[in-house]
Amino acid sequence: MVLLLAVALLAGISGGILSAAVWARDTIRAQDDQAAAHTATTYANPVDCTAADLDVTFTSPDSVTAGSGMTLNVTVNNTADEACLLDLGGEHIGALITSGNQTIWESTVCPFTPTSRRLLVSPGTAAAATIIWDGNVASSDCVPAASASASASAAEEATASPTAAEHTEEGEAAQGDEGTEAASAGEAAPAAASGNAATAGTYRVRIRLDGTDLTEDRVFVIE
Repeated sequence: MVLLLAVALLAGISGGILSAAVWARDTIRAQDDQAAAHTATTYANPVDCTAADLDVTFTSPDSVTAGSGMTLNVTVNNTADEACLLDLGGEHIGALITSGNQTIWESTVCPFTPTSRRLLVSPGTAAAATIIWDGNVASSDCVPAASASASASAAEEATASPTAAEHTEEGEAAQGDEGTEAASAGEAAPAAASGNAATAGTYRVRIRLDGTDLTEDRVFVIE
């Protein structure tokens, strides 16, 4: 009887050990299967956003008073399938204001701060920037190249113009006429001078990124 009990006890212990071993083996196998099934996700290095990746909108007034300037609120949405890098600093995102074929003001010439603000923009998300124009043809310290060229051309034309002395025998009177012509030319050029408030008229503004247009021109009026 005692022997039978001992045998039964031994069998029970052996069965428990065997069951534990089977459970441990199955658990290890399941963990191995999960590890094998797991695939590490890799992400490509993000590249700079291009104009084709972006949907850009901005708000601006339809009219302003001379010298008051205006604020442009810009929203840039990433429409691409991948995240991309977008710099919304003052040296990169900017506004261009024109009148006819003349550049009146360009914000990137005298960039606002921070000059660089590099953002990772996920697909379907947007970033924002604010650009403020002080209402002047150019800032007091920075003159857009187009305006400077226009002033230089006006000066060259005034210098190259034939003097009245070449067309009259009265030299002294001709010199007086020449001085009047030069003064008139000098009065026309300062429209592009640094710091002058833009005068009443019709203007256009558009948003650019690193020299590439992001929007169409929007018309506004200075009263």
